[in-house]
Amino acid sequence: MGICIKTVENKKTRFIVAIDEDKCIGCENCIKACLTGALQMVNGKAKLINEKLCDGFGSCIAACQNNAIKLEYREAEEFDWSTLNQIRFENLMKKLRLTSLKLK
Repeated sequence: MGICIKTVENKKTRFIVAIDEDKCIGCENCIKACLTGALQMVNGKAKLINEKLCDGFGSCIAACQNNAIKLEYREAEEFDWSTLNQIRFENLMKKLRLTSLKLK
């Protein structure tokens, strides 16, 4: 995942999340699981608000109880790797714990 093939004006073909609004029930589990803050609630539904913040690793997918999120391989803005420097280890562990609880 995260492998890029081509670049077009700051965009790369890469894995990025896609949210099915019809399946989203607004539980916010995906937002809690997202390590980079790429998702937010908009009008009661989860939305990808910034492609550059989506790492494409899918922690939000594991947290979604309604299977409303999938990975797509498409052209998107390049991931901003500096985002990872802002994630505190404690917050990372907390989010990983939340995600693993949803899988049980």
